[in-house]
Amino acid sequence: MLINLIWKVIVGLTAAALIVYAVTPNATLGYLIKLFALNWGIAILTLLAWPHIRGVRKGDLVFVREESSLPLLFALPNAVAKDSGRLKGFIGIEFSDGTKGIGKILKYQGLITHAEVQLFEKNAPVEVVEPALM
Repeated sequence: MLINLIWKVIVGLTAAALIVYAVTPNATLGYLIKLFALNWGIAILTLLAWPHIRGVRKGDLVFVREESSLPLLFALPNAVAKDSGRLKGFIGIEFSDGTKGIGKILKYQGLITHAEVQLFEKNAPVEVVEPALM
């Protein structure tokens, strides 16, 4: 989810713009508005470029779509990426019940959505059986 990153970028750039405005002699209000416009432009470019720069990293929460399921607009993550990967690449995933599988990355994370992975192969969970006490 990029909302945290965008928030940090906007706050950091706004602070930098106010500092530049304060130390620039004869700066006008129009100059400050131009600095804020530059801030928003950089924030929008960051929003568009960051998912492609970062990809999917090991430990990221992902939404796994199975063969029969339809894409959802606001789907909650149901697995964790066990490998790093790029769009249309294959990564290992682990579900909350311990089941592991392999999936193909369909979409990177969005502003409020997680990365989406198409399930390719799923293994049965490993069960630990305790020996009976005599």
